[in-house]
Amino acid sequence: MLSPPAFSSSPRRFSLTILTVGVALAFSASVSHATSPDELRRQRREVQEQAALVASEIDALAAEVSDLEEALNAASANVDSQQAAVDAAERNVEETEAALNSAREAIVELETELTDTRLRLEAAAIDSYVSFQGFDVVEALTGDPWAMSRAETLASIGTGSSFETVDRLRQVSSELDQQRTVAADAAVAAAAAKAAMEQQLVQLTEALAVQDQLLNDAYDRQDHRLSEAAALADLDAALAEEIRQEEQRIADEIARRNPPSNGGVTVPPDSDIELVTVNGITVNVLIEEQLRGFLSAMSARGFSLGGGGYRSTERQVALRRSNCGTSDYAIWEMPASRCRPPTARPGRSQHEVGLAIDFTYNGRIIRSTQSDVFRAMSDVAPDFGFRNLPGEPWHWSTTGN
Repeated sequence: MLSPPAFSSSPRRFSLTILTVGVALAFSASVSHATSPDELRRQRREVQEQAALVASEIDALAAEVSDLEEALNAASANVDSQQAAVDAAERNVEETEAALNSAREAIVELETELTDTRLRLEAAAIDSYVSFQGFDVVEALTGDPWAMSRAETLASIGTGSSFETVDRLRQVSSELDQQRTVAADAAVAAAAAKAAMEQQLVQLTEALAVQDQLLNDAYDRQDHRLSEAAALADLDAALAEEIRQEEQRIADEIARRNPPSNGGVTVPPDSDIELVTVNGITVNVLIEEQLRGFLSAMSARGFSLGGGGYRSTERQVALRRSNCGTSDYAIWEMPASRCRPPTARPGRSQHEVGLAIDFTYNGRIIRSTQSDVFRAMSDVAPDFGFRNLPGEPWHWSTTGN
């Protein structure tokens, strides 16, 4: 298996396409040296493993939609490839075990025939001895010549039969030695096939783990991004709709694979949250002083910020009832991708506990990390315990989520 490349832990825009092209070129370059279809398949699996490992390093929350789609496809392709290899390995085990069983059955038959042949040879020798003790001249002259002639004939027949039996005994012994060699080779091949299948099962398990983790990350992304779209609806309807459309693409990718739910409620619906409004932004009282200090520091730099903070869980519950279903599972646990349209699970957003803020400047959502206001926020925010979520210049919280 190829080793995964090293990645920086700093925020970045992931580009699976470039890396996939790179490993594909490496595969193409190696094709000219391949000597068999099995070798080509092995090399192709290595390329798919590499692409899946690259995919596993993606920051699902901050990644572009196209990159996350490619990562999901790469992980899925690797699972399919490893499953195909496991299927082939299982067939190889069945074939080698069938060859071993066939050799063992042939050995049993030959050993039985060898025993029977020896018994026939012994019987023929006894019969020949009893039927003819040798030519006696006196008996031939004084006895019954016809009886003597009959004894000689029987002895001749017995001796000829013995010779044929001896030849068959040698032939069976030779065939038995050959089958024992075949069985020994088949046993080695069967053991190697089993070991190869076990190794392939390990690789399939690893591929499934990569895919599951990526899918779980995609679930978490959806919960956050869709919650964010709901929070932005009043501040920037166009951006909120853009996020929803992007997450619909991810929902379609997830739905194709129909993975299990990783649901769970992060924020209990009956949480007791004390709210306060600071310069028009409603937040949890726990960050009141932090927010006041931050807004004051930004104002001193010439940037007067606004925005939206707290959003009620009840509002998200209502959306889930409408888009997902009315059962407890549908409201609280069902993955966002299974709702139509995709809708975040309640209790998965920092907005619902008043610890996240979507900032605006001059009445517009801050969408660029290259803007002067964002640079100023990046300088000032650490002093007040606020962190930006990569990929969302407008979204800041005490946790970076």
